Amino acid sequence: IMKYYLVGIKGTGMSALAKVLQDLGYEVLGSDVRENYFTDESLKKRNIKVLNFNKKNIKEECIYIASSCYDESNVEIKEIKNKGYKLYYYHEFIGEFFKGEKIGISGTHGKTTTTHILNCLFNGEKRVAIIGDGYGRGDNNYQYYLFEACEYKNHFLSYSYDTLLINNIDLDHLDYFNNINDCIDSFQKAADKSERIVINIDDDNARKIKHKNIITFGLNEAADIYGKIVEEYINGYLIEVKVNNKKYRYILNNTGKFFIYDFLGALSIYYIYNFDLLKVQEKMNMYKNPERRMNEYIYLDNIVIDDYAHHPSEIKECLNAIKQKYSNKKLIVIFEPHTYTRTIRLKDKFRDVFNEVDELYLAKTFTSKREKKSRDLEAEVLKIFKNAKRYDKKIFAKFKKEKNNVIVIMGAGNLLESIKGILKT
Repeated sequence: IMKYYLVGIKGTGMSALAKVLQDLGYEVLGSDVRENYFTDESLKKRNIKVLNFNKKNIKEECIYIASSCYDESNVEIKEIKNKGYKLYYYHEFIGEFFKGEKIGISGTHGKTTTTHILNCLFNGEKRVAIIGDGYGRGDNNYQYYLFEACEYKNHFLSYSYDTLLINNIDLDHLDYFNNINDCIDSFQKAADKSERIVINIDDDNARKIKHKNIITFGLNEAADIYGKIVEEYINGYLIEVKVNNKKYRYILNNTGKFFIYDFLGALSIYYIYNFDLLKVQEKMNMYKNPERRMNEYIYLDNIVIDDYAHHPSEIKECLNAIKQKYSNKKLIVIFEPHTYTRTIRLKDKFRDVFNEVDELYLAKTFTSKREKKSRDLEAEVLKIFKNAKRYDKKIFAKFKKEKNNVIVIMGAGNLLESIKGILKT
């Protein structure tokens, strides 16, 4: 049996890949830092062994796959290269290894949710799915390959596509892209590598992408797959979708317009591959949110929400979705910025997006592996959020005495322990 060793296995994409390779019958293990991540539990359930980084782990019998977060400053990467063993980076491996009908989900926002919806719709079909919250599944003799295609450092240009969905294009990853035109240019190059593209017609930047074979979706009558909100509820929407002069109605049990676009994008791909749109509601009734996307916990009559949102556009839509559902509750946000570069470059948008929050607490910046910690830059970030109080775990003692709050823990880092703290009686 082929043995795969994943360096940085706790990363969301890497842990998903580990699960897929295991499903396909390969032996899988890997390594990472000692720190706990939300992917730890799912890897443990799969009995996938996770070692601490150590050059002694590197042996000849493995094929090595590395997270793009790591280079030769990592002891294992250095040892792999010193010994001359074959090493793939994550985006190189998934671009080369997986076959079948390649369906990539791209866009600055909503990739994970859209791919989860698509995976839900493709339930019953033989497929591989690699999703950015750590979800991975693989069927032997799979026909469809569903995956997130991330624009960061142009990783999505490592892939070819039969179908590429572009949900939106926004200025992000400012440690790599200089401006919005750089972003659009990269998405155009990705589109050029696809047989067909599926575009959100309501997104100004996505609409700029050119291709000989375009299918459009949106809340716009000009779209090929046209959605209309019939009714808005506290818990979601009733929408009507018009395709080829036929109308279909669906109940979506999620709030926020971003979710509608994610659904319409996934539905468009489902339609392209000639599946029955009358079966969609039954499948969507089984849909569950991805990890760290509006995950809700209850403490007395307080709602605690954990969400991955860390870009102003995502935060705005997330907060709108929460207000739709919990308009009668006080809104408290604990925000963990992700990277100094993004936070400082988009500081005006970050200031605006939290204006209507009742209380804002600011955690220290989560730099991941992309940036070094900096006291000076941390101080600059703190100045952006002048109305925010510094986050401290002790604030949960205060929250426990209060009632009727929505407490949102928001950001790309790992503040899950804080949620566990408030849920303890």
